Amino acid sequence: MSFQIDFINFSEKIIPTLTAELIGYFSIDGDMQYHADLSQLKYYIPPSDPNNVNFDLNKNFMFTRHRPTSYLKLDKVLRWLSNNFHRLEKPVLVQEERWLDIDFIASRGTIKTILCSPYKMRDEWIICASKYRGTIYLCEFYSDEREHHYANASMSERQIHSWGYKFEQYMVADHPSHTPDLKQPLNECEQFYCMFKANFDNHSLLYGAEIDGISSQQPITDTLEGKTLELIELKTFPLLLNEDGNIKISSLRVMEWWSQSYLVHINKIICGLKEKNIVRMIKEYSMCDLPKLSEFINVYCHVGRLSHEVGWKYKDVVRTLENKRRARAIIEVQKRNKLKKLTKQAGESVVKATAPYTAIINNFGYN
Repeated sequence: MSFQIDFINFSEKIIPTLTAELIGYFSIDGDMQYHADLSQLKYYIPPSDPNNVNFDLNKNFMFTRHRPTSYLKLDKVLRWLSNNFHRLEKPVLVQEERWLDIDFIASRGTIKTILCSPYKMRDEWIICASKYRGTIYLCEFYSDEREHHYANASMSERQIHSWGYKFEQYMVADHPSHTPDLKQPLNECEQFYCMFKANFDNHSLLYGAEIDGISSQQPITDTLEGKTLELIELKTFPLLLNEDGNIKISSLRVMEWWSQSYLVHINKIICGLKEKNIVRMIKEYSMCDLPKLSEFINVYCHVGRLSHEVGWKYKDVVRTLENKRRARAIIEVQKRNKLKKLTKQAGESVVKATAPYTAIINNFGYN
């Protein structure tokens, strides 16, 4: 399927207008259990010499507890919403058909997928929409290709997928005065989420975003709401240098980092530059640095148009996706049936062609 999207020159500096407010948080422990607290909040601990580190991302890999590879549902976000419904519901007198003063509820990852899709035309995605009491709930599902990738990942691919989590273990601690704890086995299931209420173009959104950590000299024990916080994002990237000796990062990767960070007002990205599985140096980039790292994409999607297509025409989106999926399934069945038929016909042709020789062989008693 395709969207009718208006493209505008990026040189005109048309940036999507988004105002986001942190309105809540929750933690997911190592057993994937929900907690309405700060128990999984982590603090960024910079290395003493960021230009000379030696972080082995495969260290103790065999003891790692891996995060499930199934697609991320909205369960945890809806759990938070259930606990905080009173803060978001519309006054009874003006509710009519709408309970919440929110147009869309989703995860940050789903919104990022939509933002990036004009520049990743070869990447398939499936986003299902459900409208309830005037609010549209968006949930992303794996495409067949992505599901097949996760289901058939080799050991080396699983290691590579785990590198980002291991890098986090080297870079964060549970208290500003502590050092990162590498003695404990890595548990990828532990997560900390922040909830954001945002206005994006003409629509209001509520979404949850996993946060790698914060930069703070003081521990936070009461709440994150109403505080001026510096959220940080941790990334790993191959140590590639361009002709000028600067880091070389692809435009698509820069675009993904920018979109992900922009949605939660992250201004600092800490990047571990690695040679294979060994991180050699740490670089910090601000959001304004990102376009300088590569030839940034020279066009940007007009978000007003895109949000209109995905928002008010969501029924057409879901219907088209379902029809596409059904058509692909029918084609696969037809291919299998045709292959069976051709195989049978080929076998019959071989039997028919060799029948005279088979008869001779049988006459000589070699059957």
